[in-house]
Amino acid sequence: MEVDISNKTIVVLVVLTVIISVLSTMVVLTEVSNMKIDSVKTAGSGSSGGQGKVHLEILPTPAQPVGGTGQVTLEILPDR
Repeated sequence: MEVDISNKTIVVLVVLTVIISVLSTMVVLTEVSNMKIDSVKTAGSGSSGGQGKVHLEILPTPAQPVGGTGQVTLEILPDR
């Protein structure tokens, strides 16, 4: 014997889903509008020349294949 879900239960679930979706959208929009966005100067926009330091080390290929792991570190320092 199958037990059907009542129409009232389906309506309640749909209404709750809509309410949660609207509230979540409002929270996301509020957080996005409160974000502080800093402008980025590009080299071609008349900004003074910046300095940078890059270190790249290329290691020889190992004789035995190793797992696909790696690490990249990027540190951005403020202008002085």
